[in-house]
Amino acid sequence: MAIFKFFSPSFFITLKRLLRCSLIAVPVAIAIGSAVALFMWMLNWAIHYRFTHPWLLYFLPLIGVVIYYAYKYWGATADKGNNLIMDEIHRPGGGVPKRMTPLILIATVITHLFGGSAGREGTAVQMGGSLAHVFTRWFKLDASETAVILTAGIAAGFGAVFGTPLTGALFAMEVLTLGRIQYNAWLPCLVAGIVADLTFTTWGCTIQPITSQ
Repeated sequence: MAIFKFFSPSFFITLKRLLRCSLIAVPVAIAIGSAVALFMWMLNWAIHYRFTHPWLLYFLPLIGVVIYYAYKYWGATADKGNNLIMDEIHRPGGGVPKRMTPLILIATVITHLFGGSAGREGTAVQMGGSLAHVFTRWFKLDASETAVILTAGIAAGFGAVFGTPLTGALFAMEVLTLGRIQYNAWLPCLVAGIVADLTFTTWGCTIQPITSQ
């Protein structure tokens, strides 16, 4: 009967992997939500400090050179940004360097401090992917589980930085998988987005528009 085919051994194997990845997504999301909270606190401080010290703008070209050489000589493959995370999701093996998190965090904050422009969503996504990859190594996950946790890390970063966990989950599953929904990642992504958002707000952070006030 069809119902017995539905509850086949492969179904339970898939369910077990789904629940396992969802549980792993919880500590991943807590770490990412905390990192995004730190990032947003630093970003708001940097922008408001710049507004009260407009002379910092004159150093922007120099800061651009410093960031370029930091990525060139210390960043390893981190300069590939979001593309590196996408490649690791589709073709695991290359790895995502741990240094991507501090590099993108500091580079974005410094860019804003000296009057430059850098989107916070790219920073959150790269931090999420980098931190999630650290957990995949700690838990010794296989290639398919690594792809799921990396996708969940992206959902956590995007959901926390904008306060939109559901949108973060959809963004990670669809946009970063080239338009193909990854149904085996929907629950871990949703869990990661919600937990990261809750962690972000628990730190006392709120999503506020950045102004010169």
